[in-house]
Amino acid sequence: MAYLQPLIFYILAALAIFSLISNSLVKVFRTDLHTITNLRLVPWGNAEIHCQKEHLEFIRCTEQQSLKGGPVEALWKNCSEKLRLNEEIINKCYTTGFGYKLLLQYANETAHLKPPQEDVPWVVVNNQPLRQDFENFVKYVRQDYKGDHKPATRKAQSSNLSPIIHALPQQPAIPHFYKLALQWPPSVCSSTSRCKTPIPTEFTIHGIWAQDANDKPVTQYGPSNLCNNPNPNLDKKKLESLLKSDPVLWVDLPRLWPNLILGKLDISFLHNEWTKHGTCSDFAPYPLAYFQSAIQLRTNLDPAMGLTPRSTYTVRQVADIVFRLIGASPQISCSKHRRTRVLLLGEMFICYGRPGPSHTFGTPQNCSNLFYGLCSNGSDTIKLP
Repeated sequence: MAYLQPLIFYILAALAIFSLISNSLVKVFRTDLHTITNLRLVPWGNAEIHCQKEHLEFIRCTEQQSLKGGPVEALWKNCSEKLRLNEEIINKCYTTGFGYKLLLQYANETAHLKPPQEDVPWVVVNNQPLRQDFENFVKYVRQDYKGDHKPATRKAQSSNLSPIIHALPQQPAIPHFYKLALQWPPSVCSSTSRCKTPIPTEFTIHGIWAQDANDKPVTQYGPSNLCNNPNPNLDKKKLESLLKSDPVLWVDLPRLWPNLILGKLDISFLHNEWTKHGTCSDFAPYPLAYFQSAIQLRTNLDPAMGLTPRSTYTVRQVADIVFRLIGASPQISCSKHRRTRVLLLGEMFICYGRPGPSHTFGTPQNCSNLFYGLCSNGSDTIKLP
């Protein structure tokens, strides 16, 4: 019998992997696609997975439960009881002593991939990487299979597994990168908003935005977009209490992430940014880390980003100045003065890859597009009021 060989390289408990294992991968075993597939989960990084095919539902359960936190022992016990598995067998599978040897083997595999591994998760079907379309790998399994056996795609092969795979909801977008949105208050207050005084004369945070692979904002959490489990904190009072639990952060927020609009509270702005851009991000279970990370990024940057207030630049000049400062190309947003209609430098976006396990971002990366808002050309003249 002919087999397909999708290989999946991943870091355990990353949110992309949670979605892949919890929703996409399980389709293989909820049909008889597994009868034509040689499927292997290959740990990349500090992770181990054994007895994969035998205990995929257990792996899926632990991925879901891990987002809730708690001791590993309790997590294993809950999943083994839920699935009626022998806990001793699971423990033996994990502690058989092959971890080091297998990690060496997996490291050798990832080092010799062609084309080279670019990201995690890294899904390969018949030696062809799927890159950002990895969650649709079942589609590639079906279309690439050339054997005689035609697997049923909607019929479950075990009474322990749900047969309704065609009713599974479409999976939400996963953050591909982040934008730190910085606004120049004198421009915002001269163009789009009536502001409190005094108006800050340094770049302040508008938000830190989770973007998908097409540079579109990841949709916020809601009834039609259940992107995280457990549900993210959506209550304004609870968010305020959480932010106040970090006294240093609570002092920094009004200065570096203020609500500029007259008559509006800072917490309203912060809550809006969290619900819109944080609830389906890597920070969804960790709202405090979301705000701490944004403040830390802003603290690490020059207050005026190397620009001189009350000066005139072209868009390209602004981009070049910022590039020399941070080593990456920003995205520039222009607005118009409400009275004179002169183009102003309204906002600037600094792009970052997804954060690491400690919720910290690395160095900035090039943004995919230089222009945003009313900017349309590198030669456009803009003012920094």
